[in-house]
Amino acid sequence: MYTAILDEIKELADEEYKSFHGSLIPGVKTEFLGVRVPKLRTVAKRLIKEDWREFLKEYEDSNIYEIIMLYGMVLAGAKCDFEEKLNYVSKFVPKIDNWAVCDVVCGDLKDIKKNQKRMYEFLQSYLVSDREYELRFAAVVLMQYYITEDYIDTVLDWYGKICVDAYYVKMAVAWGLSVCFVKFRDKTLAFLQNCDIDRFTYNKAIQKIRESYRVSEEDKEMLKEMKKK
Repeated sequence: MYTAILDEIKELADEEYKSFHGSLIPGVKTEFLGVRVPKLRTVAKRLIKEDWREFLKEYEDSNIYEIIMLYGMVLAGAKCDFEEKLNYVSKFVPKIDNWAVCDVVCGDLKDIKKNQKRMYEFLQSYLVSDREYELRFAAVVLMQYYITEDYIDTVLDWYGKICVDAYYVKMAVAWGLSVCFVKFRDKTLAFLQNCDIDRFTYNKAIQKIRESYRVSEEDKEMLKEMKKK
C-alpha cells in the first residue's frame, strides 16, 4: 500500500506550489513534494473508507511531509474508539516539525468535541513539554476545542503559563488569545491587563485581536493603547 500511495501523492505534486508553500514552512526537515491540502484530503477520505489501520502501520517511518500530513488526516477522520485514536495521536505528535501539519490535523480532530475531558487529560504532558511543536499542538487544540464556557478560565490559565522561547509556540498562544477575546471579551481583557506573558506574545495577541472583524473599533483603539513598548 505504501508504495502505491506514495506514487499517487507524487503524481499530485505541483512544482509551483512546492516553491510557494515551502517558503512558508522554513526549517522543515522532512522531504516536501508540493501537494495542496485539498488534494491530500481527497486521498485521506478514500483511505479512511479502506484499510486505514494498515496505512497508518506502514506510514510510521516516513519522513515525507505529505505522508505525515496524510497520516494525521487519516487518524483524525478514522472511525474508532477514542482511546485507539489517542494511541495514534501519540505516535503522530513527535513527527510534527512545522505549523502547517500541526494546525491542519488539530482542526480535523473533531472527535475531541465529544471527548473533551479525556483529551484534556491527554494534553497535560504536552502542555508542560519543552518541545516547540508538542507545545504548539497543545495550544492549538485548546484554541480549537476548549474556548467554551466550561473551559475558558482553564485555557487562559494555560496560555499564561506557557513560557517557552519558541516562535511557533508564541504565535499559537497569541492566536489562541485572539479567539478567546472574540468569544469571551471581558475575561480575556482582564487576563491581558494582569498577565505577565512575554512582550512578543502579548503584542502579537493584541495585533491579532485588532485584525479581527469581530472586534469593535472602540476595542481596537483601546487595545492599541495597551501594547507594550
